Amino acid sequence: MSLTVMSHFLQPQHGFHSTLSTIFALDPPLPDCSFFTLYTLPQTIIIDRHELMDRRLSFEFWGESNLELPVFALNQTANSLLLMNATVTGARPKQVAVDIPVHARYGEPGTHPLVITIPSPTFFWGCPLSASVSSSVFSSESPLANSTLLSSLAYFSVPSASSYLASLQVPVASKRDLFPVEMGTATVILMAFLWLVNRSWRVATALQSCHLKEQ
Repeated sequence: MSLTVMSHFLQPQHGFHSTLSTIFALDPPLPDCSFFTLYTLPQTIIIDRHELMDRRLSFEFWGESNLELPVFALNQTANSLLLMNATVTGARPKQVAVDIPVHARYGEPGTHPLVITIPSPTFFWGCPLSASVSSSVFSSESPLANSTLLSSLAYFSVPSASSYLASLQVPVASKRDLFPVEMGTATVILMAFLWLVNRSWRVATALQSCHLKEQ
């Protein structure tokens, strides 16, 4: 039995939308065991459940569900967890590629781009309870204890010497631009308001003039 992370990267590596790709080399302990990956994701990363469902991926996600919140508006302090059943149906290949669409939240204004790092996932096998395998190595306090994907399985992790960090660089608003942007926005709003007042006054004057002529 062996399992190794061969690569773990984000593509593209710049911007708010990317794909997290991980390639594993594996050798299952038993033919009927399933392969799972557990990703620990920082608060700055968004996982869209509907997007994963559209791709027909088997997963469970524990984390912030509001996709619109910027980083500084989050109440959540802990990292998010994404559990994936990455088992390939049919023939068992020696390599498995797991691709997950990810998105970045808007960060706090600063002077440099925000760099987000995602460590390579924890991976483990899930085998039928009747199989002769070790019991769970995860804490009973972990969300995995209540996982529906793992409810009928005995699961155990496989140590690996492979360790990768996938990086994503995200632009942030510049503090130096904050004042001119605010002033520009206020100016545009004021001009639009004055234009509406002017047009309303002209229309009202024209209507009043027509009314007087009719009299």
